[in-house]
Amino acid sequence: MDPQATLATYEVMCRMREFEVLVGDGVARGEIHGEMHLGIGQEIVAAVLARHLRRGDAVVSTHRPHLHALALGVDPIPMLAEIFERDGLNHGKGGHMHLFDPRSNFMCTGIVGASAPLAAGYALKQRIDGGSYITVAVAGDGAVNQGAVAETMNLAMVRGLPLLFLVEDNGYGISVPKKKSTAGRLASRAEAIGLPVREAIGQELEEVDQAIGSTVQAVRDSGGPAMAIVRVYRFRGHYEGDADLYRDPAEKDHAMSSEKDPLLVLRSRILAEGTADESQLADIEGAVRSEVLGWSERALSTPLPSPASAATGVFADE
Repeated sequence: MDPQATLATYEVMCRMREFEVLVGDGVARGEIHGEMHLGIGQEIVAAVLARHLRRGDAVVSTHRPHLHALALGVDPIPMLAEIFERDGLNHGKGGHMHLFDPRSNFMCTGIVGASAPLAAGYALKQRIDGGSYITVAVAGDGAVNQGAVAETMNLAMVRGLPLLFLVEDNGYGISVPKKKSTAGRLASRAEAIGLPVREAIGQELEEVDQAIGSTVQAVRDSGGPAMAIVRVYRFRGHYEGDADLYRDPAEKDHAMSSEKDPLLVLRSRILAEGTADESQLADIEGAVRSEVLGWSERALSTPLPSPASAATGVFADE
């Protein structure tokens, strides 16, 4: 990848991590309620996806949705307002796990595996309308075991839907390791029905960029589906407050080390290649931190939802 593109991707990853850390702090302070799922450690997938999406594309994410929303261009201020239970993106009715932005063609769902059939609806509309827009259906490795995902893969092949199945393989379905829940290779399920698939390791930027970029382009060119699988590691528990006793502390320490954390691996590479020095990276990191803090301040100045609005947006309004 071009050195400046590498640096830009690092900046995006830093911004995404700061966003998630800020949200996690909000949970710890009791400002956000409910089961919060963060994508810390998995930023490289959404950061690379952002390089290949176009305005008019759609993304349907999971219960871990914030980074994909940022990748698609959802306004972070009303999104943060919604996450912090204000009159935000969905006027307080969506919360952090059911974000919906029709202007950006983004939505997410807390139902495991449901992103795939929902995304098929977007993709069908895109096929009917014509053009080269695509829809991305995000899933974890555990969600690929859901029947709805397999059914949608088959439907997308049969109907020729411009649908990219993007699998963030973090090795765990909630607390169950993949070796105890999943038979065979995930990629084999795509290959069995003729679905083009590419795989990548999350610490290798070029691998991730080629896997996601080539499958995005394949969907645009063919109008049919494809799959990209990226192996990553979530640094936090399944949700904030998860005791996370099912993972060996040594395993987590290794995954979060400077040799394995995709953000730190990329930082070291940038320094080694001389694209930027420590001072320049510190400036980027400081600017990103200030930017995300500014988003938070503006979001928290948003008022709470009006009780009078409780019934609006629930049913079709006249």
